[in-house]
Amino acid sequence: MRPEELRRALSLYIDGELSSQQRMEVEQQLASSEESRNYLSQLRLLRRHLRYEAAVPPPDVTIRVLRAIGQGTSPRRIRRVSLAAAFVAGLIGGAVFIGLALRQPAQVAAADIPARVLAAQRDAAFLTARLHIIERSWHPAVPERTFSGTVSYRAPESVWVEIRDTTSYPSAAWIPNHTSVVVDEEVAWSMGVPGCPTEALPGCLQEEPRLSVLTDREPFPDAAVAPLDLIVPAAGFTRAGEPELIGFRRLGEREAVGVEVTAAQVTSLLEALTATGNWRDVHPTDRVELWLDREALVPLALSVFPSDSQDRRLWAIGRGYADDPRLAFLEVTWSEVVINEPVTVAFPSVPAADEMPSAGFRAGPPSNLEASAGVPEGMTIHRSGVVSSPSGPLVSVVSWSDGRAWLKIRSTGEWVGGRLFGDLGALVRPVELGSGMAYLSEQGDRVAVHGERLDLVVLGSLPTEVLLEVANSLSVTGLPVPVGWAEASTASLEEARAAFPDLLIPQGIDGFGPAAIRVDDDVVTLAYPGPGNRAFQLAEAVDPELAPPLEANVRGVALRGVQGRYSPDRGLLEWVEGNLTISLKSTSLSLQELVVIAESLAEP
Repeated sequence: MRPEELRRALSLYIDGELSSQQRMEVEQQLASSEESRNYLSQLRLLRRHLRYEAAVPPPDVTIRVLRAIGQGTSPRRIRRVSLAAAFVAGLIGGAVFIGLALRQPAQVAAADIPARVLAAQRDAAFLTARLHIIERSWHPAVPERTFSGTVSYRAPESVWVEIRDTTSYPSAAWIPNHTSVVVDEEVAWSMGVPGCPTEALPGCLQEEPRLSVLTDREPFPDAAVAPLDLIVPAAGFTRAGEPELIGFRRLGEREAVGVEVTAAQVTSLLEALTATGNWRDVHPTDRVELWLDREALVPLALSVFPSDSQDRRLWAIGRGYADDPRLAFLEVTWSEVVINEPVTVAFPSVPAADEMPSAGFRAGPPSNLEASAGVPEGMTIHRSGVVSSPSGPLVSVVSWSDGRAWLKIRSTGEWVGGRLFGDLGALVRPVELGSGMAYLSEQGDRVAVHGERLDLVVLGSLPTEVLLEVANSLSVTGLPVPVGWAEASTASLEEARAAFPDLLIPQGIDGFGPAAIRVDDDVVTLAYPGPGNRAFQLAEAVDPELAPPLEANVRGVALRGVQGRYSPDRGLLEWVEGNLTISLKSTSLSLQELVVIAESLAEP
């Protein structure tokens, strides 16, 4: 191809606008030409900058430009040049958060992906695949590590992941990072070498791997590797806006669609792969290119690139990572993927262990309450029983499943109070539920009901609307929490506005759910959940002065016509506006994104 043809083809390639034959020709060119690969990297880098950098109003330089080029300044000429400048400014401003505009077919495909990923939970009961992993910048003496492995999944909560370290290390002092993770309903165990700080390697490595075992697990417990996360990153697309479409390609025998997300959005998938063993860290703002099977929406490839920000660079230096912004530091490929052929291989049994701790679950029939639950059509009871512990109440548990999707109800008549049953977190959202009320967790994945003699929580991998319908089907009238409970300060937006007439809220920010709100005396806090671990909190307090900073590396940030400050260690952006102190806090959003949110604040 001539240079101009190649540039045009590469632009269409990342927009997903080429036919299969054209895409193959471009990929052959990329494989043989470093110059082509560099140009493609520059195109993607440009997109990322336009997507994440906060836009500011451009200065009006029309008169100076016209004088510099020796032209008159008639009103007609000024208007023509001003319109051109406005077009450029609009392109940059509109690119914040959503990337460059794609053509119509790509827009339709990208907007459809989150809904299709969530729906795909019910489509596969079995999956097997081979894993290939490349990890870079783990240690200066070992710039690149390689791994191979297998994954076997059996719906709804059984998975076996075996990863073997194939790296050639400098000496025998470097212990290979072999890992095994097995979850088989009521039993889970994992084995791997514990992680070490970079500066202490290799002396801190243990020759014997660490074995962790847990028996008598209740269905789908919180503190465990979730098999669903490894098969389809459903949590990463709940509440997700339109993802940035990378394009379409063929991976092995499967057609794939690629989307660009952040590491925070697919935390559950990354942790399912690297929770056991000695792996490098991933920053939540890192850029992830995720390729999904176009039909089954299971992952086929994943590449993690370092995000381009000062905070992220300082984070990497503190951990001893020498990341190249142009190079993925983690690459995972799924190959030989087989879907819905029954997994008949026997999962390995638990190795001999000195301790076999129990989670306290005993199988049994569901209660009358649980048996009457209006679960979605097609879902059947998976496991049920009770959980007992020396320090907690007796809890009844029942779960349902249909393919990969799952649903669970936990209930108890022994709750002593102080806060809602079900671990919903500090910020919740009250919702009307039939003749009573319920409380929705910040992330929207739990619905708690406080009844007169019973407390319960409905949770699962299904959308929030379905969880609410199930809670509404139960014969329990929800009551407001008592005044002394932690959630008593929960408020609606109208109540927050009544307490704070000058309340500001984000406008036009895509990809986040409704806020959970608290009003505590002279402070209102709003928590906005996003896909995966992407989230932020907005706090506004009646106070015309900022308190002294708690960290040494705080820096100034200009926004909304005032001077604010940013604490990278806490992910905290603060400023004073009128008689209010306003703060935005997030451990999963970049400073640039927080500034964009800050600039969008306005009265509701």
